[in-house]
Amino acid sequence: MDSSIATLSASISKLAAEAAGKLFHVPSSAGGRSALGFDGRRLLVPAFQAEKSEELEILAPGGSKVGAKVVGFDPALGLAVLELTQALPASAWTAAETMPALASLALSVAYPSEDGPEARLGLVRIAHGSVEGEDSYIQLDGASFPGFSGAAIVGAEGSLAGMIVADRSGNRGWALPAMRAKALVDAIVARGFPSRAWLGLSTLPVDLPESLREAAGGPIGLLVTELAPKGPAQAAGLLPGDILVSAGGTRTEGPRSLRDALATSAEGERITLVILRGGLRMEIVALLAERPESPASDSEGAATRHHHGRHGHHEAGCGSEGCGCSTGR
Repeated sequence: MDSSIATLSASISKLAAEAAGKLFHVPSSAGGRSALGFDGRRLLVPAFQAEKSEELEILAPGGSKVGAKVVGFDPALGLAVLELTQALPASAWTAAETMPALASLALSVAYPSEDGPEARLGLVRIAHGSVEGEDSYIQLDGASFPGFSGAAIVGAEGSLAGMIVADRSGNRGWALPAMRAKALVDAIVARGFPSRAWLGLSTLPVDLPESLREAAGGPIGLLVTELAPKGPAQAAGLLPGDILVSAGGTRTEGPRSLRDALATSAEGERITLVILRGGLRMEIVALLAERPESPASDSEGAATRHHHGRHGHHEAGCGSEGCGCSTGR
């Protein structure tokens, strides 16, 4: 065998072993997913649902069992933060401070089942945005294997380049840059858990014409596309086609801003909604209800959909395998 190939193979194998020594497995009824952290105590894991103070038993690197508790959850991003009952400093990752180079080698290492870690070598197909940008993402060539949600993307120097957070048809291998993932741990813990206040509507961000921007207070609004039957928004008098520009005094320029507005409210409270209807500015007061367990369509709690041109769609949320915390795939 060519010595250079043997050397490369040995280096890749060493990277995989080092990465496997920092990955956790979070079981679920359908197998589970990987989780990783940056401080030896808190872990980031893709999740559909997570309950405050929910206690779990997960697998630490090497397969030993360790306790963990849910300390934060962001349903829009589809990410939860777990806190270990005992610190494991050796599991802390070093986040790469730069985006990976286009077409550079990247090793995906996952801990998808009790059988142990898995790895796949690939190339960086897309490295979009800055290392800490909210819209930045990394995508590898090809589709990662089932169960790779939460997997680590390791660069050639051994630092963490990214974390795979979507594992669905057409978008597998999509990942958050590591510095962005690291920042999200603190952000999710700080926000805690989302309010269950619910309006019952689906929306789509739209660019407003110049003639409406003064009345709207900005260039973007949320077009109401669907209303939950007998939901708070419908009961308050909202109609499909209305443009929501403010909720509870917060400008609504995207689904996240609407979720942020509801995060400070509780079910049973009234919230003032400012809309544009037929070009006229109106105020409507809605009585918030408790969010149903599985609303059919509700952009307040759904993952935000982005479109990246020829690269197709991805959801900035959890993968199709389900929650590593409290639900199956």
